[in-house]
Amino acid sequence: MREPPAAWLPPLGRSIDQLLASVERLTDSEVREPSLLPEWTRAHVLTHIARAADSRTRLLTAARTGAQLPQYLSEEERSRQIEAGARLPAAVLVDDLEGALRRFLVMAADHPAGAWKVPVRWLGGSLRPVGGAVGSLLREVEVHHTDLDMGHRPADWPEQFVVRELATTVDRLRRRPDAPAMVLHVAGGAGAHAVGGGAGPRVSGPAAELLGWLSGRIDGSALSVDPPGRLPQVPPWRS
Repeated sequence: MREPPAAWLPPLGRSIDQLLASVERLTDSEVREPSLLPEWTRAHVLTHIARAADSRTRLLTAARTGAQLPQYLSEEERSRQIEAGARLPAAVLVDDLEGALRRFLVMAADHPAGAWKVPVRWLGGSLRPVGGAVGSLLREVEVHHTDLDMGHRPADWPEQFVVRELATTVDRLRRRPDAPAMVLHVAGGAGAHAVGGGAGPRVSGPAAELLGWLSGRIDGSALSVDPPGRLPQVPPWRS
């Protein structure tokens, strides 16, 4: 049975604390350095996380009040906000990030238990339950913490997050026609996941390493392939 959204608030809070501890002493020159994301500096990543948190606070407000508040006005507006924020000084960026994340935690902790299934309008226009805001923000925080290139690796991602996100990623891959045929085997007897019919190679390793590779955050060099050879070419992953 899937855990209720409120059950993800404690791990989200811990992940937020770890992220803020990593960035609190960033200098103006350090935030202008490249992140692991193409064409984005660390400042872009910090602003992206902050606006992602604000967008989910907006969805919680919509669910509780009935107001027609979309997650973002548009893709273009989201990009404009990120570019504008990326020019700010480090101290301003970190304060903005902390404020946005803390506001979400406060509102989510106070969200009525019966209102997590209220449909709200996510980016792209789809209507989905607001309960997805908690888990998806955890994904934003953990994955983009790694994208900052400050030492936070997939091996540092919370186990609870890795288990859920690996299952979600495999499910998405199974629906993609461009996914390669392979079997993902989680070390430690935690199960295997067939993708693309499962007729391809067996890719084995710890769950976090598998997820890190599938998400494009690591090269998968710690994984093993049977029969020996190169890792399959997986399609781009989006957080």
